[in-house]
Amino acid sequence: MRFAVIPAAGSGRRFGGKKQFFEIKGKPLIEYPLKVFQKSELIHGIILVLPEEDLEFGEKLKEKFPKIVRVVKGGEERQSSVYRGLKSITEPVKEVLIHDGVRPVISAVMIRDLVISLSDYDVDGVILGVKPKETVKEVDSPLEPGDFFVKKTLNRDNLILVQTPQIFSFQVLLECHERAREEGFFATDDSALLEKYGYSVVAIPGDYTNIKVTTPEDVEIVSLFLS
Repeated sequence: MRFAVIPAAGSGRRFGGKKQFFEIKGKPLIEYPLKVFQKSELIHGIILVLPEEDLEFGEKLKEKFPKIVRVVKGGEERQSSVYRGLKSITEPVKEVLIHDGVRPVISAVMIRDLVISLSDYDVDGVILGVKPKETVKEVDSPLEPGDFFVKKTLNRDNLILVQTPQIFSFQVLLECHERAREEGFFATDDSALLEKYGYSVVAIPGDYTNIKVTTPEDVEIVSLFLS
């Protein structure tokens, strides 16, 4: 059995509001990824993680997306929200996909490629990534907000920009989250937890259109892609 956990419990401080509920073409942003997971024959259940005050809205979403088996209250950080989603799973799940609720431009092909790669490579996790198009610099001490001393130029051949969805062995990911909680370790994505605790992760090609809505400008770009 394979579940998807979709953390969408952010407050949207940088965006100016809860972006997961911002309407694009007449639909809340969160509905776009839910639709893809709902239609995928490779996904057997969805755990949706929302802010406490929006759990009732999540229950209404279950009527439209019946693969949502549980709506869970999120934590203060993304990692805590994913952990709560994982802990809510009581079904015999073997694999789990984690996907940011504010990445609406995903496809069934991405899900399929992740599932196949996890099996073919016989690893603990598979992630999506794209190569940086611009030159990437490492910076040092800040001079003032937005200004930095430049330290060095990084080799783009050894870098990727990481995306979701990501797929993992359910038991491995849950174990890594448990260990990270005990140690007070926080990471910006789930694959970093597997890296820290010595598990194997493979990266496969993502898609440049699969952007995460972070600022109001991103909404315009996403709207074009969804067209």
